[in-house]
Amino acid sequence: MVARAKLIGWGPRVLYLGPAFGLTPHRNATAVLAVALDGKLEVAGDPAKPDGAWRSARSVLIPPNTLHHLRMAGGPMAFLYVDPLSRDLAALKARMQDVSPRAAFDLIGEAAVIGVLTRLAEGRIADGDGRKALMELLGIGVRADPDVRILSALRRMRDQPCRSHSMAELGACAGLSASRFLHLFKAETGVPLRRYRLWNRMGAAVAAFQDGMSLTEAAHAAGFASSAHFSTAFRDMFGMMPSELLKGLEAAQR
Repeated sequence: MVARAKLIGWGPRVLYLGPAFGLTPHRNATAVLAVALDGKLEVAGDPAKPDGAWRSARSVLIPPNTLHHLRMAGGPMAFLYVDPLSRDLAALKARMQDVSPRAAFDLIGEAAVIGVLTRLAEGRIADGDGRKALMELLGIGVRADPDVRILSALRRMRDQPCRSHSMAELGACAGLSASRFLHLFKAETGVPLRRYRLWNRMGAAVAAFQDGMSLTEAAHAAGFASSAHFSTAFRDMFGMMPSELLKGLEAAQR
């Protein structure tokens, strides 16, 4: 039983745990790993033909900007969204057993991943421990022995998401030229600085409205120019408006 629907953000990725949203066929700017925690999900062979063939699986990886349609029996789900420019996507794709242009199916080590996701969903392990376990199982995240200068920059962005955090500023704090900092940042995190800043702000906004802020307050606290800017960025990344996500989270708490 899922304790409550929740979002967990870390770096250039977001994990949603809870009921499925029942979305119509859509695209995400991100890639998404969908995992059914209880039972199976179904993936449309051709999202434009709802009466066509569907494939059943426990896990599926949908590439970025790919039209897709998922349906579930109603059990708890996990959706891990990762940046299309990060090395996370390549790591996840390498762990799928059946890869096609539209989707990849059947995660290697699926049972272990489902176990961690289920414990996270049920609140039986701390978010930090769950993140660490998933990073090891899925091969995602920062390198095992990260550069302390980049770790310092990541903490700086995490603690002050509303600031611009220019490459010149972060490079100076790290004692590096801007160009050297950008190169090292991508090598360490697997994603360009500009994309990481967006994910960092997105994660901060999500955390803020989960803590009770309005969408407008959360958007401003995270450094977005307006709630409209935040909503547009959110829809582009996740295929839904933040208001739809909020409704789903609220419904799951009842």
